[in-house]
Amino acid sequence: MASKKFQYNKSATSRDVAKLAGVSQSTVSRVFATTDGKGVTAQAREKVLKAAEELGYRPNFVARGMISGKTNIIGVVVGEGMGPFYHNIMDRLISSIQAMGKQSLMFKVSKRDNIDNIILKVIQFQVEAIIITAPAMAKEVQDLGVESDIPVILFNRFIPDAQFHTAYINAIEGGNLAAECLCNSGHTDIAYIRYTQDTGEETEKQIGFSAGLRRHGIYQMQIEKAEYTYESGYEAFRRIYQSEKRPTAVFCTSDTIALGVMDAARKEFHLRVPEDISIIGYDDIPMVQWESYDMTTIRQPYGELVDETLAIIQSLQSKEAEEIEQPIIKMIQPVLIERSTVKQRN
Repeated sequence: MASKKFQYNKSATSRDVAKLAGVSQSTVSRVFATTDGKGVTAQAREKVLKAAEELGYRPNFVARGMISGKTNIIGVVVGEGMGPFYHNIMDRLISSIQAMGKQSLMFKVSKRDNIDNIILKVIQFQVEAIIITAPAMAKEVQDLGVESDIPVILFNRFIPDAQFHTAYINAIEGGNLAAECLCNSGHTDIAYIRYTQDTGEETEKQIGFSAGLRRHGIYQMQIEKAEYTYESGYEAFRRIYQSEKRPTAVFCTSDTIALGVMDAARKEFHLRVPEDISIIGYDDIPMVQWESYDMTTIRQPYGELVDETLAIIQSLQSKEAEEIEQPIIKMIQPVLIERSTVKQRN
């Protein structure tokens, strides 16, 4: 027998559910406020859900938000060129937002869009906070964040002197870790493949990597640019290795790029990794852990990044929020993950 379909009844109220379930109206609210009904006994939760099913009740969060002024919606602004790392991180972020009893509303900024206009659209939805992962911000956005009294949190983006709350991974240190690994392994002829766009994160990676090389007396490196794709990384390595001076090591600012680089080295030029060429990636996505790659990389602790971002939001919504006078800045350190794609040279 087919299961009975849920029939939505827009006239049913939480008061009706509470009466039928024999619980208080606040208990009904708590059951639907979070995904796990936190703060409610399993027995009470079962009664409420059964009564709601029988009555055809579902809470109207939009109407509730209009009355209370609290929508439980977090606006998330993302940019273009998101590789597997950011897809993973967005999945973790959205799941964590929902675990807080809130929902996310995502807005995408393309290369043609003005991020100021996107922020204006986000504000119109009466969100409680705005998380921005986009690569650029203008002064007008900063003014809007203050005037609308909506907190703006930069997610893995750090803008010096900007009055935004920020949680980010130290990309300068990430670049430095890669340089130290290669230099300590005896490499001097090093290539660097970075993302095509001049984002703040990419700039910081290059600052850290270049500074690390200079400390070891290396002042020149081959530089290529690539999109955050396997194919673009493949082609970037072909260009590098067709030049007169061939490197013994390559640092890629994305694991996705590095995967393409590694396959190009092996298939196009029949190089052995790491015997003939060493490769370091960046992010530590699941694919680089596969046995066929087993790639040394710089891990971005995105779980910690998500937790710190949401902790900022919780702090700003706490009773002590009025005492917060300066932007909250949370910096997270990346980690070198050594696998089998870097060889010690004599």
